[in-house]
Amino acid sequence: MSSVRIECVGQERCRLGESPLWDEKEGALLYVDITGRRVCRWSPGTGQAQAVPVDAPVSSVALRKSGDYVITLGTRFAALKWKEELVTTITQVDQDKANTRFNDGKVDPAGRYFAGTMAEEIRPAVLERHQGSLYTLFPDLSVVKHFDQVDISNGLDWSLDHRTFFYIDSLSYSVDAFDYDLQTGKIGNRRSIYKLEKEESIPDGMCIDTEGKLWVACYDGGRVIRLDPETGKRLQTVKLPVDKTTSCCFGGKDYSEMYVTSASDGMDKEWLSRQPQAGGIFKTMSSSIKIESVVKEKNRMGECPVWEERENALVYVDINSQKVCRWSPVTNEVQSVSVDARVGSVALRQGGGYVIALGTRFAFLDWDTQAVTTILELEQDKPNNRFNDGKVDPKGRFFAGTMAEETAPGVRARRQGALYTLFPDHSVIKQLDQLDISNGLDWSLDHRTFFHIDSLSYAVHAFSYDVHTGKIACPKLLYHLEKEEQMPDGMCIDAEGKLWVACIDGGRVIRIDPETGKRIQTVRLPTPRITSCCFGGKDYSEMYVTSAYDGLDEATLAKEPHAGEIFKITGLGVKGIPQNFYAA
Repeated sequence: MSSVRIECVGQERCRLGESPLWDEKEGALLYVDITGRRVCRWSPGTGQAQAVPVDAPVSSVALRKSGDYVITLGTRFAALKWKEELVTTITQVDQDKANTRFNDGKVDPAGRYFAGTMAEEIRPAVLERHQGSLYTLFPDLSVVKHFDQVDISNGLDWSLDHRTFFYIDSLSYSVDAFDYDLQTGKIGNRRSIYKLEKEESIPDGMCIDTEGKLWVACYDGGRVIRLDPETGKRLQTVKLPVDKTTSCCFGGKDYSEMYVTSASDGMDKEWLSRQPQAGGIFKTMSSSIKIESVVKEKNRMGECPVWEERENALVYVDINSQKVCRWSPVTNEVQSVSVDARVGSVALRQGGGYVIALGTRFAFLDWDTQAVTTILELEQDKPNNRFNDGKVDPKGRFFAGTMAEETAPGVRARRQGALYTLFPDHSVIKQLDQLDISNGLDWSLDHRTFFHIDSLSYAVHAFSYDVHTGKIACPKLLYHLEKEEQMPDGMCIDAEGKLWVACIDGGRVIRIDPETGKRIQTVRLPTPRITSCCFGGKDYSEMYVTSAYDGLDEATLAKEPHAGEIFKITGLGVKGIPQNFYAA
């Protein structure tokens, strides 16, 4: 299984970055800033970008066999000598049209340069329709027009067997295929192989991978999508932390990195403040991850995993079985302590043992004696409530929230829950009320923000957090889950400050950047009812994910043999941080 990490590289931002291309000879990434009128070259060795300014919008760049580059500049094909910063016109097209310019271009397998034109934009993606054409510049410098009546000539590439040409006219919202003759460069028999969905927005640049699958950048969609040209199906979506993704290519030492360009033109100040990396170049890296079921003993409702370093074990609860459990990776054995009510969460205690949220009580659990000592009982006026998820904050206070029990499957009284904080002196304050299902929670690495999930809001919210008093305030929406992600449940934070959210009935954990409010990674698990997650292991490089089988009927359980098990994910390329201890 593969996971994708995304990194913004380079310091300079483009107005309209486009046409990324890996120059193997230079070990560098080429790209253009169309409206910035620059051809750029970024070195991963130095992290710096050099640029050659030009006298018109420059829309694409390609490698030239004799050295240096060929570019599309205004309505000209031109040669560019990098060191001399010298541009020489080869030929011009669209001489009967005063308001067009070239857009995307690429060299075919026989060394011919395909590039298309479009009308100049009034504003991004708004222009006079049907003014563009698709051209080919041959090695003898002759030019052929393939067709006209194009809106925005854009992404293009060729199949690995050199028999099919793929092409995008952006305002058709389609990726098209043509029969392609390698010997002559002629194309024909046009057909659509994929129509973009509404949330994918406008197709822009495109490239092909070594498996023959197409990658399409979605302008205003904030993503690149992977398509199978044989089936016309979307195989994968990689979301970027900016909306205006423009094009993509593979590069790096073994072409295992994907580079994605983006734009900032057309964004107002408020939009740019939300997406400060707009116009940046992004590197996406795939890494192999491994998912294995490590706890085969099934949980009715596994929840609240916590790595206990002093015991080298994973502690968690089975809410509906009324058990606190501890699994040792050394012996692969699970020990458990039965309690007298549903136990929503468990946390480490500084003085040894654990603090738990049990029914509507805060309590201490002594593991060796299995004794449970009540600290305080809450919500005695709500006999149908119980605690759910909980976690200790950076100052040793135990935050935990409540919810109403179901009266029938999927049926419960709404807004009966609250969020409480248990202080080390055993005093309690109520932080929030009117909650449905108080769930996942964690704190930012700088201890200034508290993150919380009320599951039936289908959202993650952020609050300002005072580390000295423990009080939270000023809630704001951070991320709203998409339909296929289903309901948010437990949550943890990694050492890079990104949030991981378990999606119950969504069969996945998702990684969210709290700075941008964007989902940046999805890891699918082999069972649907994923409940919570934490980091653990020797260096906190392993993620542990709990699941449940309650709520699944017999037919579903027969198809979901791993339901209720606990999974270990390795190879994520990111580590977690140790859990906090309750300071009493």
